[in-house]
Amino acid sequence: MASIAGVTTQKNAKGDITYVTIDVEKHRDVITPVLRQLGVIEKTEFQKECEGGLTVGEARESSLKFIEEIWRK
Repeated sequence: MASIAGVTTQKNAKGDITYVTIDVEKHRDVITPVLRQLGVIEKTEFQKECEGGLTVGEARESSLKFIEEIWRK
C-alpha cells in the first residue's frame, strides 16, 4: 500500500486496517463531504437554507420564462 502524506493507518493482529487518521487540512476537499455524510460536521444555517433552492439551470430557465412573459405584454 502506498504511503500518502497526512494519512496514517492502524492495523489489528490479523493485519486488517481498523483505524485511519486523516489530516483534514491536507485533504479538506476530499474528506469534508464524507464527514458531513457521517454527521461529524453539521451544516451551517446558510447551507440548510439553500438545500431547497434552485440550481443555476433552474434559476436561468425561470428567469428566461419570466422575461418572455413580460416581453409579450
